[in-house]
Amino acid sequence: MAKQRINIVTPLNDLYDAIISFQAGAIHVRANQQAIVAIEFVSRDFPGAARPGHQMIIDDAPPVLIEACKQFREYFDRKRFEFDLPLELRVGSDFQKKVWTQLAKIPYGATWSYEELAMQIVKPEQTAHQMARAVGAACAANPLPIVVPCHRVIGKNGRLVGFAGGIELKAYLLNLEMLGI
Repeated sequence: MAKQRINIVTPLNDLYDAIISFQAGAIHVRANQQAIVAIEFVSRDFPGAARPGHQMIIDDAPPVLIEACKQFREYFDRKRFEFDLPLELRVGSDFQKKVWTQLAKIPYGATWSYEELAMQIVKPEQTAHQMARAVGAACAANPLPIVVPCHRVIGKNGRLVGFAGGIELKAYLLNLEMLGI
């Protein structure tokens, strides 16, 4: 099983966009010529986002963006269980980038608690419990959701808590992965 690659590189200026709609919403995917640089959840009111199963992409899109659209479609159709896309992190503190690197290790269909995630990155003088909130804040700032799967992080008690796309979308993504619905 391949692990997700997250590269930290010098940003390129030319950006290209795609809107991909799915059953529970839509995402805006932004790329440069080499990598995916951002993924955002968008409202169904956003132009092109209202028809599940459709996508809008510009004519001169680079191959990486076309491939991302293909992989997202496969993911939402339950034909892809991990992404194989070059990613470029343009934002984030060193701590956030550590959290995002650990997020990429959570397998499809699995969940970790914020505390379990924190255990992967704490320093010896810290406890995972102390760092769980900071990990949650880093998850909320994740610029590449779904590909860097912050939706797979849940509360210690098993409850769905915190997600940039909303709890309903988090539940949808987990149900898609765990139950195939």
